[in-house]
Amino acid sequence: MKIKMNWGKGLALGMGIFMLFIIAMGAYMFRQSPDDYDHQYYEKGLAYDSVYNQERQVLIDKVQPKITVGNNAVAVDFAAPAAGTVQFERLADPSLDREVAFSTDAGYKVNIDAGHFRKGRWDLTFSWQNAGKKYLYQQKIDLK
Repeated sequence: MKIKMNWGKGLALGMGIFMLFIIAMGAYMFRQSPDDYDHQYYEKGLAYDSVYNQERQVLIDKVQPKITVGNNAVAVDFAAPAAGTVQFERLADPSLDREVAFSTDAGYKVNIDAGHFRKGRWDLTFSWQNAGKKYLYQQKIDLK
């Protein structure tokens, strides 16, 4: 048995399938969790110049901290006295993000207890001041 189809039926069927595809994609997009984007995207964009200048100041003054990851600790060696904060960010689970305040000892060193942090990849953002200058330094580490 042969089914005859004319142009009108074929176009209507094709448009119907396309419309179902668009509706299904729309439903899928609305079911996505709203936390899949950076809520502070615009604020970060407005503050970009300030962040860029602080990162550049680290390179100009050659004060990049040396980071060493040990057993349950992160040791940081600074080139000069420093006081500020370090932001631990976990891209896999933002609910684990932490901010730790620090101040260097007499040897310009900081030891951060990382025993309570989950093992894996972390993004560190150091923000500190020294001699009236603000610095910002970012590095990725793996806690084991």
